[in-house]
Amino acid sequence: MKLKQLFIILLLINSAALLSVVFILSEYQDAIKQLENAYKMQHRSLILADELRQSSDDLTRMARTHVITGKEMFKEQFHTVLDIRNGLKPRPKHYNRIFWDFYTLDGAKPLLDGQKVALRTLMKEAGFPEEELELLYKSQKESDDLTYLETKAMNAIKGIFQDRNGNYTIKKEPDFALARQIMHGEQYHKAKIAIMKPLNEFYKAFETRTQAKVNEAHETVKRMETYLSLAVLFLIILFVFSFFFIILYRIIHPVQMLNKGMLKLAKNDMNIDLPQKVFMDEVSEMIGAVEVFKDNAIKLMESQKQNKRLLDLAGEGIFGLDAKGRFIFANPTASKILGYSSKELIGQYINKTIGRHLFGKTAQQKERLMLISKEEQSFISKEGEEFPIDYVSTPIYSNNSTVLEGSVVVFSDITKRKEHENQLKRATMEAQKANRSKSMFLTNMSHELRTPLNAILGFATLLKKSNSYNQTEKQNLDTIYKSGQHLLSLINEILEFAKIEAGKIQITPIEFNLYTLLDDLKTIFTSRCEDKNLKFSLHITKEVPKYIKCDEKRLRQILINIIGNAHKFTYEGFIEVRVDYKSPKLLIKVKDSGIGMNKEEQKKIFKPFEQIEENKHKHQGTGLGLAITKELIQKMNGSIILQSKENEGSCFSFDIEVGKLDKVEEKENFSNKIIKVKEQKEFNILVADDTKENRDLLIQLLHSYNLTTDEAKDGLEVLELCKNKKFDLIFMDILMPNLNGLETTKILKKDEKTKNIPIIAISANVFEDDRQKALNNKVDDFLPKPFEEKDIAQTLNKFLNLEFEYEKVKEKTRKEIILNKNLARKIYDFAIKLDGNSILEILNKQKVDPYTKEFIEDLVKKFQFNEIVNICSKF
Repeated sequence: MKLKQLFIILLLINSAALLSVVFILSEYQDAIKQLENAYKMQHRSLILADELRQSSDDLTRMARTHVITGKEMFKEQFHTVLDIRNGLKPRPKHYNRIFWDFYTLDGAKPLLDGQKVALRTLMKEAGFPEEELELLYKSQKESDDLTYLETKAMNAIKGIFQDRNGNYTIKKEPDFALARQIMHGEQYHKAKIAIMKPLNEFYKAFETRTQAKVNEAHETVKRMETYLSLAVLFLIILFVFSFFFIILYRIIHPVQMLNKGMLKLAKNDMNIDLPQKVFMDEVSEMIGAVEVFKDNAIKLMESQKQNKRLLDLAGEGIFGLDAKGRFIFANPTASKILGYSSKELIGQYINKTIGRHLFGKTAQQKERLMLISKEEQSFISKEGEEFPIDYVSTPIYSNNSTVLEGSVVVFSDITKRKEHENQLKRATMEAQKANRSKSMFLTNMSHELRTPLNAILGFATLLKKSNSYNQTEKQNLDTIYKSGQHLLSLINEILEFAKIEAGKIQITPIEFNLYTLLDDLKTIFTSRCEDKNLKFSLHITKEVPKYIKCDEKRLRQILINIIGNAHKFTYEGFIEVRVDYKSPKLLIKVKDSGIGMNKEEQKKIFKPFEQIEENKHKHQGTGLGLAITKELIQKMNGSIILQSKENEGSCFSFDIEVGKLDKVEEKENFSNKIIKVKEQKEFNILVADDTKENRDLLIQLLHSYNLTTDEAKDGLEVLELCKNKKFDLIFMDILMPNLNGLETTKILKKDEKTKNIPIIAISANVFEDDRQKALNNKVDDFLPKPFEEKDIAQTLNKFLNLEFEYEKVKEKTRKEIILNKNLARKIYDFAIKLDGNSILEILNKQKVDPYTKEFIEDLVKKFQFNEIVNICSKF
């Protein structure tokens, strides 16, 4: 049996024994109380019986004294005794047999300081049996009868006698002889004997009963004393058994042997004698635990030896530190790297050896234990050479996980890695330098090309406003203007590609009519699909809002790229566009019946410079379209999915995040050609540019609106002119000598006289950073070069409320293109090579439908060779 179970049994036995002792003690106390109560009851009962007898004697004495003396005091006392006994007057607190002996003198008044309680009531409360109560009641009744004679005697000495009804109503001469006869006659003595006879019987019955109660209580007390003695003896025997057999034999002796064995184990002495496991109790389990501990200690020692071997063979340096930063161990690799032997390091402080350059006198404990991570860390070898390290430190805490006891540091010499990192850093800096050079080149290229383009396009616009040229000159002007526009689009595409590479694509949400955009695309691609005998359809669900907010330019670019891609690789069948809306996403699906793609081609389709089936389907393009499309969709918080099967077609599904609007203000469709100023107003405008051609262009354009102008070639001249003249608006070039446009703007905006003049920055640097920099320097607006006449007009309208009348756009009706197969083949080949001169030459040499000739010539002048290829491919 286990000690726990044995102790529980002993506990239960001891508890039962203790409870029995407590019970016996309780019963013993109850017996004592019963004995005391028996005596108390006997005493109380005797007092009540004695009071009945005494009251009868007091009444007799008081009546006789009153009869002899005639004093009214004794008569009053007589009636008082009767009233107290019957509960009509308060009972004195100390109402004993001598109470009335103190009130025999004249004028003495008894103290009635108790409660009104009848003697009969007190007898009932005393718990007398019925037979004893009957004797007491009989004695009381006889006493009441005696009071009748005593009352008759006391009235006789006053001359008051009874009538026939027993009432004292007859008055005569006092009769003392009669009173004495009554009080001392034979009838009176018989009445007195009648009182004492039941009282004597009561005393006999009472004594017999109370004595039996007392004897019974005495017997109970003796019995309880016997039980208590036996219980105490049993407890003593139980204690002796528990101490000698259990505590000494089963606990103390084997624990002493275990203690000796554990002391030997603490000294790594595994040769120990353990006590035998006899009773299979907790002590036996302790013996078994020590045996397990012994086995584990042997295994641990073996494991420590193995760990030491592994530590010695580790390729990285490992050492341990105590709470004060002293070495407690170091593996051979650490010794080799640091130049110290293990014995030289153990017991030495790290801040006085390999880390003497790392820690000051005020260094915290965690810092001394290398538990605070630092980006750059190094050690000093025994020879004094400092070398960089990479390390990991682990804290060692006490068992309660609050007291820091030391750390273990694993480190390695990273001198070679640092050399590689420095090489990589130098290469990165060179790459960044090359990238900055590239950005600078693109900026300079853009600036240098846009500056002359501004003059070319601007003066071409001014010439087109004149009516003094013939048809040939008009065509030449159109060619100059369109060539300039084409060159500008090429520059913009180069810059756009640079933005994509740099991750600087800007998304600019605006409010617009989505249905108008979709109708424009439908018009474009319906015509193109008809040229290839393809069916083009556009489906817009009722959930699609008419007005939305997103980047209209980017959405148009995405749709043209995807639908154009479908048109390029579809030769028969259909192209279907479906537009849906599920807040806040616009969902668009473009499905075609084209050549489709296999799985390998689908993996490459969104990568830059990738084209499918290059050998079979060679098409004009860089292969950037879908890569740019995917980038734009992601920038607009959307995604694109491709589903395709080879020779069955493809389906591009994409979504973008848009804002749903109820209505937007739509502008009437006008051309860029300004007819006139609606209402002439007088304004003085300052044009500041270091290039004379640009100043002349802007001044002539402003003069065409009958506006007064002044010009300046740098910022200093601007400041001088502003001191002497008042200007309503300033067009300010940014890059100017002496004082540039931005610095000039800062000075003007600080001056109370000129701070409210609208300043429009004009620059050939058109990156978003350039625009934002200008706006941050307090310019009111920014115009990129080359600017168009409509840009200037809109600026004047915005800041000077100058309104213009534009020429309305007239829609052209497209007729059928007529070409024979051979001619279409030749034009197609020239268009693939972007050879516009050969196309114009062949059109002039051969007889071609006039509308077809004019239409293709217009496409050549606009450099729209893709459209020419699409037209010719259907023939």
